[in-house]
Amino acid sequence: MKGLVVFIFSYLIGSVSGSFLIGKYHFKMDIRTKGSGNAGTTNAIRVMGLKYGFYTFLIDFFKGLITILVTKNIFGKDYLYLSLLACVLGHMFPFYMHFKGGKGVATTMGASALIGTYPTFLGVIIWIIGASFYRVISLWSITFYCLLPILYYFFQKPRPNTWDFFFLLITCLLGIYRHRGNIKRILRGEEKKLGG
Repeated sequence: MKGLVVFIFSYLIGSVSGSFLIGKYHFKMDIRTKGSGNAGTTNAIRVMGLKYGFYTFLIDFFKGLITILVTKNIFGKDYLYLSLLACVLGHMFPFYMHFKGGKGVATTMGASALIGTYPTFLGVIIWIIGASFYRVISLWSITFYCLLPILYYFFQKPRPNTWDFFFLLITCLLGIYRHRGNIKRILRGEEKKLGG
């Protein structure tokens, strides 16, 4: 029963979409009808500019962080990985947006930062360096999702148990799946660089 409450709570917090809210209430438009159609940071930067893209990232990052913080203090450490998965699911598939949300990178980073600070830090550093030198953000977001379970396995203390690792793995696989269109464009050499 407690697990169900954690899941619902985390999903609802995760469904708060930074780009959608900024687009709707500041720009009077639906971000999902502009640019790539994705309700995430990269599309927010392209459509609304760097400042509002940064605001989008902060909202999505901190909702993940806050979700884990509340789960840890109210429900306990046993539910952190479930909360991570549910929060990211809320971001990717928000019910009030007809289940058409973002790809979950910033939210995963925020939620994961309080569960496995060191492996998340390593993943984010690789993401930042890669994205800075080769500005195909989607490529490094996919790389982050691929690396995160590996980094947790080798650097998280204590190492996640079977169920916790399963929840983390599903989160990352969903993130990669949400980038499937980007993967096809990368393989065809058609993926746009940020600012390009």
